[in-house]
Amino acid sequence: MLKRHKRMGASVRLLGLPAAALSVAAAAFTYTSTAGAAGVNEATGRSPVVSSGATKTVRYDLGDAAWHLPQTGEPVELTGVVRYPADLGTGRHPLIVMMHGLHETCADRKADAARTAAEHNGDDAAYEAATAKLVAWPCAPGTPTLPNELGYDYLARTLAGQGFVVVSTGANGINASSVTGDDNAAARADLLNRQLRMWQEFSSQGKGELAGKFTDPATGAVRRVGFAHHVDMGNVGIMGHSRAGAGVTWQAADSHRGSGPRASMSRRWRRWRPPTT
Repeated sequence: MLKRHKRMGASVRLLGLPAAALSVAAAAFTYTSTAGAAGVNEATGRSPVVSSGATKTVRYDLGDAAWHLPQTGEPVELTGVVRYPADLGTGRHPLIVMMHGLHETCADRKADAARTAAEHNGDDAAYEAATAKLVAWPCAPGTPTLPNELGYDYLARTLAGQGFVVVSTGANGINASSVTGDDNAAARADLLNRQLRMWQEFSSQGKGELAGKFTDPATGAVRRVGFAHHVDMGNVGIMGHSRAGAGVTWQAADSHRGSGPRASMSRRWRRWRPPTT
């Protein structure tokens, strides 16, 4: 029987709130302040931020095999596309990390045509062989990678215009991996935590793996962005589509808190806390 990918809805987890419409949850993130405001709001304990609605974009790519799945050792990329307010101002901006779901990973036109023909002819073996080329990681030399992390750019741009720093992460390596079921959800949660740790180090010190890695998406030129001390790692939201939705709920679940960065509870939401060591 020919296999088909199932398409599922998105799962949202912002500030530890139950899955809900992103537009509603995002309201808890939105800050209002007078132009030029600085310092810390005594009522909230957060630095006020001002957003003009204008946004900028950078990306980072630490390599297709920069990380390996704890379960199997299979390679996974550490990449991200970052949308952020054009003027970061003097305050700290909440961070949103998004992850795409199960999609093909490689833009192989010949394999795509072969799979279509195999489906038409009912040739299961040929169908599976073509699919293996479309869902491989890393992609074969000369075969472009599908930039699945760009799928929610319209949402990232809107949120960045409201004052958020939004990171859409790549997860093609997990899509091409052998992990399934709960192991797949756990792998995606591990990748989210890996990304959060990188951002915690860079936002607090301006150092670490992300230092010097931000580039212009169009030209590839290195871009220096002042994210250090301007990202609020106590105000983090995560969102995942389809399979990544399972990863989001796994990462946020109380039963798996020991496998991720330390967290503490408040009355309104769970905040991600960076490790103390």
